[in-house]
Amino acid sequence: MKFSVITPALNCAQYIRRNIESVRRQAHAFGELEHWIIDGGSTDETIMLLKSEKDTRWRSEPDDGLADAVNKGIRLASGEWIIWLNADDELAPGALEDLNKAVNLWPDVSIFVGAEKIFSYDGTLECVAEAWNYNLSQLLGSRTAINQAATFVHRRVYERVGLLNTTFRYAMDYEWIVRAVHEFRCQPLNGVLAHYHRRRGSIMDAGIAGQHREFLRVRRMYGKSRWELSELKFRFYLASDWLRRIPVLRSMVRTLKRNFPTLFGIAR
Repeated sequence: MKFSVITPALNCAQYIRRNIESVRRQAHAFGELEHWIIDGGSTDETIMLLKSEKDTRWRSEPDDGLADAVNKGIRLASGEWIIWLNADDELAPGALEDLNKAVNLWPDVSIFVGAEKIFSYDGTLECVAEAWNYNLSQLLGSRTAINQAATFVHRRVYERVGLLNTTFRYAMDYEWIVRAVHEFRCQPLNGVLAHYHRRRGSIMDAGIAGQHREFLRVRRMYGKSRWELSELKFRFYLASDWLRRIPVLRSMVRTLKRNFPTLFGIAR
C-alpha cells in the first residue's frame, strides 16, 4: 500500500459515512489505498454501518483514548504514508493526488501539510487555515495550531520518533509534531487537503482548556521559560477560561474570528 488512512471513531454514526466517502473518492485515482477505522466500542449504529462498508477495514474494542486508537491504526497500517483523519473530518477532493505530486517533487520530505477548511457547528465555512512550515521556534512559541487532518506523514517518521504519547488527552497531535520536527522538516503545500468540522462535545470542543495545559506541559518538556510572552498568553487563556463558558461571549468571539481571521492567526 502507498497510503493508509487511520480514522479513530466512537459513536459517530451520524457523520462517519461522510468520512468514508471522502476517502473512497481518493481510491478512484489510487488503488494503493487502505482505510482503517479504529472504533473504541461504539454503542450507537456505527458498528452496523461499518459492517456494510465492504472496502473499509475496521476494528472495534475498548481503548485508552484518542491517542491509543490512532496508535492502533498506525500499527495495523501497511502504507508508506500515514493519514490520521478523525471520524468527523474528511479528505478534500484530490487530496491524495496532490500528495502524490508533492512526493514526486520533494522525494526527501517526510512530512507534508496542506491548507484545511474549517467548518463551523452549523456547517458553514468558517475559514481556511493555511499550511505553514511547522518549526520549533514557532511551535514552542505561540503558534500551536496545526492542521492535523491535512498533515500527511511517511511511516519512517513514526519509526524514528515513536507513536503518539497516550498520556496526552487533548494535544497529542501537537506534542507529536514537536517531537517529529526535531528530526524531520515539514513542507507546506498550497492546496486544501482536508475539511475540519467543529462538533459540540468533541474532544477538541470540550477540552480547549485541557489542550492549553498540555501546551504548557510540552514547553516544560523542552525547557522553555515560564516568562516568555507566549507562555503568558497560554496562562491568560486558562485564567479567563470561565469567561468563554458564557454562551454570549463565546458567540461574540466566534463572530470576531469569522470576520477578522487574521487577528487570530488564521486566513480565509
